[in-house]
Amino acid sequence: MKINSKLIWAIVILLGSISISNAQELEVTPATLVFNANPGSSQTKQVFVRNKANTEQSFIFNLADWLTDENGEMKYFAPGTTGRSCSDWITVSPALVTLQPNEAVRVNITMLVPEDNPSTKWAVLFVESAVEKTGAKAIDKNVQMGLQISARIAVPIYQSPDGNTLYNGTLDGLKNSVDDEGNMVLETMAINLGDKILNCKVYFTFSNIETAEEITSNAIEFSLLPESQKKVNYTLKETLKPGKYSVAAILDYGFNKELEGIQMEMVIK
Repeated sequence: MKINSKLIWAIVILLGSISISNAQELEVTPATLVFNANPGSSQTKQVFVRNKANTEQSFIFNLADWLTDENGEMKYFAPGTTGRSCSDWITVSPALVTLQPNEAVRVNITMLVPEDNPSTKWAVLFVESAVEKTGAKAIDKNVQMGLQISARIAVPIYQSPDGNTLYNGTLDGLKNSVDDEGNMVLETMAINLGDKILNCKVYFTFSNIETAEEITSNAIEFSLLPESQKKVNYTLKETLKPGKYSVAAILDYGFNKELEGIQMEMVIK
């Protein structure tokens, strides 16, 4: 049963900025769904939904699009409205379930990939606890089927064929500043230039050119979607000895024999 995005999108709008205070009523696994279906084929995975409330609960399943900004914040959009959306490729069956306390169900999520599309795409599945409205509220045009949402869990969905190996990332710019506590802060921008999701590790190094002493930060780890970028900041808590330094930011995303990096020189007095 294909989800009618026009009918349900108002629910996503209403809930986009609301935190889930009643999420304990609902258990959903796995936390993400990763598909690798080839163009022209389909693939089905399942989510496990459990009613953890002490009363009967109904759950609906809605699809939406999402993107992250350069600060890593996730933003939701109507299904099928972003360039990397796969919302229209996804079928959820059943689209609504009713469970008794502690009862669980497995819901099928099927990805049908068009023949001419090998690109990496993504969407999000909202699993939402709902109660039926009655009386005048039941005809509220802002919610589907007279249902009132009480809790919601988002499950990101990714689709990328195994044959797509277009991994490519880089760093752009490296600048330093000083925070309110007098610590040095370095900032660079990680950019995904390819067509695969990158699992990034960024390191910062401080090398004393005269003494060869070196300080290397712990890895800053994050995922980066295709056609996206992320600011990466590092605060150096140590005090550098006076001297001339080579400072570098290094990107390791696991699919390049040569690490990507950018550097500058500075003098510490």
